[in-house]
Amino acid sequence: ASHPEQPEMSTSDVGSSQTVPPDNSGTAAKQEEACDHGAQQQSPTLAVSKNGDDEHEEQSRSNSAASSGKRKSWEDGDETKLSKNQLKKKRRWEKADELKRQRKLEKKLAKAEKAKLEGRDVQAEQLAMEQSRKNGAGWEKRNKLWWERFRREAPGYQICIDCSFDALMTPKEINSLASQIRYCYAANRRSRCPASVKLTSLDGATRELLQSVSGFESWENRAFTNTAESLENAYEDKSKLVYLTSDSENVIETLDDDKIYCIGGIVDRNRLKRATIDRAERLGIATARLPLSDHLDLITTKVLTTNHVFEILVKFKELNGWKDALLAVMPKRKNAEEKPPTSTEHDATSSSSSPS
Repeated sequence: ASHPEQPEMSTSDVGSSQTVPPDNSGTAAKQEEACDHGAQQQSPTLAVSKNGDDEHEEQSRSNSAASSGKRKSWEDGDETKLSKNQLKKKRRWEKADELKRQRKLEKKLAKAEKAKLEGRDVQAEQLAMEQSRKNGAGWEKRNKLWWERFRREAPGYQICIDCSFDALMTPKEINSLASQIRYCYAANRRSRCPASVKLTSLDGATRELLQSVSGFESWENRAFTNTAESLENAYEDKSKLVYLTSDSENVIETLDDDKIYCIGGIVDRNRLKRATIDRAERLGIATARLPLSDHLDLITTKVLTTNHVFEILVKFKELNGWKDALLAVMPKRKNAEEKPPTSTEHDATSSSSSPS
């Protein structure tokens, strides 16, 4: 005997309710009534209709409401369905949000009061600002000021990020590298002493990720250029290059204005040992490592990310030395602390400060 074809069920339908097949006999009305009664017993929130598509839509709504019940109870203020931990989180979130709103309001009122005391028309200034944004005049002004700062404060040394390790990295690691390069650009743009930067071997997946970033093509307007050329082809005089790597035995003491300091654009989660120093030695480029141990007490690895090394080089000129630059950049997870002076240094300081 042939059976009537049942309507399809989505994955979310399984286990939530039963679909009653349509009856082609003359008792369709009775079957529909019995079906409705059975559906109400199984799930009060689910109504079975004559049309299979309508039933699936209703079931989807029911399942969606059930899965987001906690979120809706949070939004609607129904705290009876929240656990103790959820209530604590909700309280913390509300307190932080209220504090944020209060600070924003106080800042806005302070700016308005200051403008009033100075006799300024805040509304007219806002309109002028919006007009400048639309016609590009604001960007041109900021760009001009940045280049004036660059010519006045930029260090003599240059920085290069070698992006030739794409083939050795996983897609996740390449994505991390692209993010770190973006951090480098932002740090250089904001710096009081911005440096001249070049990305070499920028091709393939890393380049594709950066090109998806809004404004990437205009990075060169902030002295942050890029090329698909390899490191050895991008610079003619290799004697000016110094490859920074934690595997080097040479500790760098200062940054020379006539040098180009190379940073390996690589994220390997400690998988690829000696990748950067091996590349530098193959190319015949001098290597060096940052003087971390000379200035800091570290209990973790001395391997830093690309953007942290970059920021240290930029901060060196800005803060006039390694110690302050290292302390300003080192991430908190490193638990870096200033190294106490040696007994020789302490004696020298004491003798120089004592009266004659």
